[in-house]
Amino acid sequence: MRGRLPSRWRALGVLGCCCASACAFDATGATPGGSSSGAAGENTTAVTADSGESGAASTGGSGEGGGASLPPGPWDDGWPIPAEPQLEGDPEAGWQRLVTEGYVACGIPMSMWVLLAPLQSEFTDRPPLPGRTGDNEQMPYNWNVHLSKTGVKVASQNCLTCHAGRFDGELVIGLGDVDTDFTQRVDQLLALLPTPDLPAGDLDELSRFIERLKVLGPYTTMRTIGTNPAESIAVTLVAHHDRDTLAWSDEPLQALPEIIVPSDPPPWWRAHKKNALFYNAMARGDHRGTMMLASSLCTDSVADATAIANYFDDIHAFVRSLRAPVYPYAIDPALADAGEPVFLAHCAGCHGTYAQGEAGRTDEGDTYPNLLFPLDVIGTDPVVAEGGTKWAPQMVQWYNASYYGSITTMVPDDPFPGYAAPPLDGIWATAPFFHNGSVPNLAGVIDSSKRPTFWQRVDHDTTHFDQDNLGWPYLALDHGHDGASAAEAKHIYDTTQFAHGNGGHDFGDDLGDAERRALLEYLKTL
Repeated sequence: MRGRLPSRWRALGVLGCCCASACAFDATGATPGGSSSGAAGENTTAVTADSGESGAASTGGSGEGGGASLPPGPWDDGWPIPAEPQLEGDPEAGWQRLVTEGYVACGIPMSMWVLLAPLQSEFTDRPPLPGRTGDNEQMPYNWNVHLSKTGVKVASQNCLTCHAGRFDGELVIGLGDVDTDFTQRVDQLLALLPTPDLPAGDLDELSRFIERLKVLGPYTTMRTIGTNPAESIAVTLVAHHDRDTLAWSDEPLQALPEIIVPSDPPPWWRAHKKNALFYNAMARGDHRGTMMLASSLCTDSVADATAIANYFDDIHAFVRSLRAPVYPYAIDPALADAGEPVFLAHCAGCHGTYAQGEAGRTDEGDTYPNLLFPLDVIGTDPVVAEGGTKWAPQMVQWYNASYYGSITTMVPDDPFPGYAAPPLDGIWATAPFFHNGSVPNLAGVIDSSKRPTFWQRVDHDTTHFDQDNLGWPYLALDHGHDGASAAEAKHIYDTTQFAHGNGGHDFGDDLGDAERRALLEYLKTL
């Protein structure tokens, strides 16, 4: 349940990131009046795990909309995504697997960690994870130490590299990371390393890891700091693994699309409500398959993949157990109350309804319709929605015929390419917005006239949060990447670039300013 955890779990929700202050999130929930708004400075917990006894986490979403009295609206064009059975798992065991196992099977030999870690400081300069022991005790939270198949002790990245983000100076497990710099090629940084004098096994493991990074490097370099190469990583891994055996090939086995597609990692606390994964809802069935593919850098046989699948039901259970944090700052109760009917009339038909009090804390009182919308209705940048039908259909064919496809099926056009309207739990914490991170705050989501064409964050200090517009403070610019130096361009989000568009979702444009202000205040209570 939200805010009701065994004491051994409570330390897992929020981790201090160079910050000695108490956590500013309140996991007990918020009322429409804001009496439990979680004012900053309280000693509270940000991300919690469901007990598994009841609620949407065990049902995969209600499949219900915002109620029978909805007026006509875009929700009438949505297609209900059917629920699929999910394997039961142990969330607590899943947490331990998540932060200790070698599901990314290759990495840096520990004999070289002290030398190599500084060359990957963007990924290694992170604090340790409280509660881990042994070799993992002092490791950055996003690295696991484990034994490779050859018996060499290596450190490999874990899922928290992309799925643990900072808010208000704290690390929130399950929040997408939007601060990492993927504009640089990490393989080129490691190429500066002279050939070390290592035992043969250690040298083989290091060479294997570096060679894989060299393959990923050219296809996974982003334009802007904070955008994530998840789409490109998956496509590249598919292209270099044999479909039937999963054996690795240094040369691509099929053509790779030479496009840069940014992604904004969605929060894990949405997973328990969703009947399909990914922004375009193409991952249907047991969700473990696509989750495993994302970490398959060195999964080179069906036997290896099967061994990982045998415990990934627990990791999946942990992901589905997470619940959104509660807004940590003050909420205007009267304004939030005024925003609720605006939300119910204009948003709930697509995004569901959100109960308050105990029903809200357990999600039992929530509804979520699981609707997929065609591109001509939603209008947002189409590249990701069309990834499996236009840009890389061969990758979908590979996936469905592979071992991973026996677990999760990819259907990018059933019944049409489009995007699923997500649940909005904790939406205020998830800036920037849209699937490509093209809109810096929620004010721009509900008023398309407020979306900048070129913008950059003022800084990446997550204690600097725009409480009025619900997003990161930014500067609107008069230029994009064209004409900017490389040092400047990597900080600029340029919505004129391919796959970076910020159009569409103009459903709030007809609201009045007072309605939008009230709606933003209400969204703080979700």
